[in-house]
Amino acid sequence: MDKNLCIIPVRGGSKGIPGKNARKIYKNISLLEWTINQAKSAFPLNNIFVSTEDHELKNITLNNGIFLVNRPMELATDDATTASVVKHLLKEVDFKCERFNSITILQVTSPLRQKKDILNALNMINQENYDSVLSVYKSDNSAAKTYILEEGNAKSLLPNYEFLSRQKLPIFYRRNGAIFSVKRELFDLTGKLWGGDLGLVIMEKERSIDIDNFEDLENARKYLNNYQEK
Repeated sequence: MDKNLCIIPVRGGSKGIPGKNARKIYKNISLLEWTINQAKSAFPLNNIFVSTEDHELKNITLNNGIFLVNRPMELATDDATTASVVKHLLKEVDFKCERFNSITILQVTSPLRQKKDILNALNMINQENYDSVLSVYKSDNSAAKTYILEEGNAKSLLPNYEFLSRQKLPIFYRRNGAIFSVKRELFDLTGKLWGGDLGLVIMEKERSIDIDNFEDLENARKYLNNYQEK
């Protein structure tokens, strides 16, 4: 797996939870350090990079022996995309496209992935038949009943499934943000973190918390306290 790059994009600003990514998630371990430890369990140390603009998060990164890429402030705003952060980091660490042939992103706000999930994603992205891999959980079938308004007219999001009975609907999966893996070739070509032939790493819904507010944070803490003590 020496050609697989792991990126942990993390910034200091958070409206829902001030200083969110430096807050403790389990015992005395911060969200960022927790994600770093998960990355260490699946990637060679030299393949892990953190991108951040925040002083405290930089210190956490360096104290854990991880390579740091200083993120420009214009890429640390609410409007900045993860893809733009990845593009900047690649210019810093692999400009000639010689070192890495795949990119895996671990989001700090989705801490309940496990080593097995990351390894599943890596196994799939290293195969010829996948261009990208996402972590997901089984969702309900509400997408088949969902509409958008365009110029005052309602349009079904999934017209092929709009009139099917519940028993005939396929299983729906929803991205949970824990893992994104993409081949370098596809990212360089499209600038997108997923696309092409797409594989899924299916996680349980209870492990698919994306921390956005204090309730999410407490639920994630409770899960880890219960899980780690078993």
